[in-house]
Amino acid sequence: MEFLRALGVDFRLVIIQAIGFLILLYLLKRFLFGKILALLQARKEEIQSTYAHAEKDRTEATRLKRDYEKRLAEAEEEAERKLNQAVQEAKKIGAEIIEKTRQEAEVIKLKAQETIELERKKAVAEIRDQVVNLSMLTSQRLIQQSLKQETAERLVDELINEIEGLR
Repeated sequence: MEFLRALGVDFRLVIIQAIGFLILLYLLKRFLFGKILALLQARKEEIQSTYAHAEKDRTEATRLKRDYEKRLAEAEEEAERKLNQAVQEAKKIGAEIIEKTRQEAEVIKLKAQETIELERKKAVAEIRDQVVNLSMLTSQRLIQQSLKQETAERLVDELINEIEGLR
């Protein structure tokens, strides 16, 4: 101890400083360290909560992305299905229009043929009537010119045969 006194160390002062240090340590622990540790613990919990919330948000975002992609794929499929349906409907309507037009053309063609046949029959009947009238006039004139009865009959028979050949 002498050695410590020679160095200028006073035990009383060391003990008083040690007691002061312990009192200071007790006060710091009692009032300051508790609050600091509580603040650190609160900060730690806040950071953990933030990370947990961020992880939850990331998981939710991933789920929403999958849902969005699924809905997008379904919408594309629906659009493709509706487009195909519209194309099929258009083809069906086009085929119906073509068939209806073909039938109308066929009806017009048949009516035209009937009209042509009717006109041809009318023309043949008119020609026949005119030939008969001309034949009658010719026969009348021939008879008036005093032809022989046999010649007149032969001419009339030939004319009738020709008229029958026109039918």
